[in-house]
Amino acid sequence: MRSRGHTRTLYVGGFGSAVDAPTLRAVFARFGEVLDLRLVERGEASFAYVTFAAEPNAAAARRQLDGTRLAGRLLRVELAQ
Repeated sequence: MRSRGHTRTLYVGGFGSAVDAPTLRAVFARFGEVLDLRLVERGEASFAYVTFAAEPNAAAARRQLDGTRLAGRLLRVELAQ
């Protein structure tokens, strides 16, 4: 079973090195308050963890952003493990 914190945290992958933390924060903040954003930069295989203040905001961001394009690349947005 997931803890409450994990259901508010999303894994975000698929974006390239052209996308920085402020850009990601702006994209996800449209869905609610972002408490934390951890960007892991590994060249073209960068990914991030985005934690929302509220579970419904994380769910809405996941539903609406998964499979969309950011800077020309497809985003993968999932619940963090």
